[in-house]
Amino acid sequence: MGHVLVIENSPKWHLGRMGSWLRDAQLEATVVRPHQGDELPDTADDYDAVIALGGGRGVDWARDLTALLMRATASGTATLAFCSSSRDLAATNGGTVSKLDEFTPTTRLIGRRDSAAEDPLFCIAPMGLDVVQWRHEELTHLPPQAELVAASPYGAPEVFRLGERTWGIQSHIELDEEMVLALGGSQQLAGRVDSMAEHFEDTWRPIIARFANLATGRTSGQSLPILES
Repeated sequence: MGHVLVIENSPKWHLGRMGSWLRDAQLEATVVRPHQGDELPDTADDYDAVIALGGGRGVDWARDLTALLMRATASGTATLAFCSSSRDLAATNGGTVSKLDEFTPTTRLIGRRDSAAEDPLFCIAPMGLDVVQWRHEELTHLPPQAELVAASPYGAPEVFRLGERTWGIQSHIELDEEMVLALGGSQQLAGRVDSMAEHFEDTWRPIIARFANLATGRTSGQSLPILES
């Protein structure tokens, strides 16, 4: 059983559907909740992996969280940063983040780039990946040293890699119908997300399992799942 440090920046932005995926992948989550007064650790040295969730835009601990992610990246700890956490990490490394003219939460299909074929994590991903966009800001230009892994239909970076084992994901894969409604989303959007549950399972569960295996060193000699594009 591996151990992952999960940073929950808001009670509304929790692991959602990812919780069961991590458990099934034998990765036990230790959830730190700064919004409840939990103190962020200085490093992730006691863990196999780190996941930083969204909901951290403008929070008091944003700088400390980014510093933690930077240390995890430097040490080679397998790391996933979602939404605001991914943008803060990118901006700290020289990326550009811009405010969106309009807040429009929606589902969307993002496209895997050719570079993903050589990516340690997204090498198993299909060409199209379903996500939920829910953001007030957008990463428009990657840091110089980042590798683009997946992009929106109009070319905006959606998934990128820093170093060998840190990935930033601008959109969301963890949202389910209940989370969308708790966040103030429309019933229509919640229904659409619910109807896409099977697509999220088929696409993202294997990626999270691969992430767990990378974190704990279980990928050597392992056959990769074949996903239809």
